[in-house]
Amino acid sequence: MDMALAAAHNIEVGDYYFEQKSYSAALLRYNDALEQKPRDAAIHVRLGRVFEKLNQLPRAIEQYKAAQKLGGPEQWSDEAKSALSRLQSPPGS
Repeated sequence: MDMALAAAHNIEVGDYYFEQKSYSAALLRYNDALEQKPRDAAIHVRLGRVFEKLNQLPRAIEQYKAAQKLGGPEQWSDEAKSALSRLQSPPGS
């Protein structure tokens, strides 16, 4: 239970940093959360968002794919699917 609580706290703080456009700080918090809950699709999607903002698209794609493999709530798998189709489509298509 302590790991889940710590992960929730790291996600909350990471979300705050993300909203403040402090993407490197958000990345650190989301990575901490991922260590505590590695099979959480929502964390992988959040990491994907951060990597997009940091223009690290291959890493973003990797996180979105991980979220899709895990399944979980439809909200997160739908966002991962949408992000993957956006990032993997050829420019101008």
